[in-house]
Amino acid sequence: MSKYQTKFALRRGLVMTRSIMLGGLAISALLIAVPLGVASAADMPVKAPAPPPPPAFNWNGFYIGAYAGAAWMDQANTTDPCLVALLGACTAAGVGTYNGLPPAAYDMNPSFVGGGTVGYNWQPTPFTLLGLENQIGYIHLKGSFLMNPPQVGIDDTVATTKIGDWYDAFTARVGAVDGHAMFYVKGGGVWTKYTTGVVDTVAAGETINTTTKKDLAGWAAGGGIEYGIDMHWSVKAEYMVLGLARNVTNCGTAFVGAGPANVGTECSVTHTPDVQLITVGLNYRFH
Repeated sequence: MSKYQTKFALRRGLVMTRSIMLGGLAISALLIAVPLGVASAADMPVKAPAPPPPPAFNWNGFYIGAYAGAAWMDQANTTDPCLVALLGACTAAGVGTYNGLPPAAYDMNPSFVGGGTVGYNWQPTPFTLLGLENQIGYIHLKGSFLMNPPQVGIDDTVATTKIGDWYDAFTARVGAVDGHAMFYVKGGGVWTKYTTGVVDTVAAGETINTTTKKDLAGWAAGGGIEYGIDMHWSVKAEYMVLGLARNVTNCGTAFVGAGPANVGTECSVTHTPDVQLITVGLNYRFH
């Protein structure tokens, strides 16, 4: 081997030795760094999982409640009594045979209303509601009119109409739900007590009482808004119409003085308009 070959071999050996040493150092550094990285990752704080979303507001189930408000109606109208055989002629002429007067229109006093509610809600989707509701309460609408005052004639003939003292409305509800708020319309039937007629009870002259008492049936419709305070309690405001507009014929015997002699059966006809109610209430739902 020549002198140059010997130097080249020595130099290549040094290079290979340096490469082996550098590779060993790199491997050693990597082996040291990996555990440190794992330890650092273990020391990092872990983010807590997000809490589950709150449950959607649920309107389903039976409920009971109480409500209060006011009721009113437009004027009632009662005809002067007419002999039953001439009732058609009296209607056509617009006057009665008892006093010979035209019909009397009179105001009905407004009334406090209040009572209880029982019902059931079914929420088929998060945005819709179907239900049934029975509302039973107090109502007292009353009006009267002196049809033939003393300055007009000798008789004091009084027409009177009263609706109440109770009513019962059974309705179906359809609602649009937006979480805790629910807008609804309702419709069904209503029953109430109805009293109307003409009374003349003066000591001298003719006397008559055509008062009729009956249970009256009609339709009921309305709507409102209800807001759920929590899963059990809710408050509501509602407007409803009781469809009681109709003509009711009421008849009685007209007497002469206080004796048994009579001049025949006479009838009056009373027309009443629909009743309007506005109420607020509080409901409790059973889940």
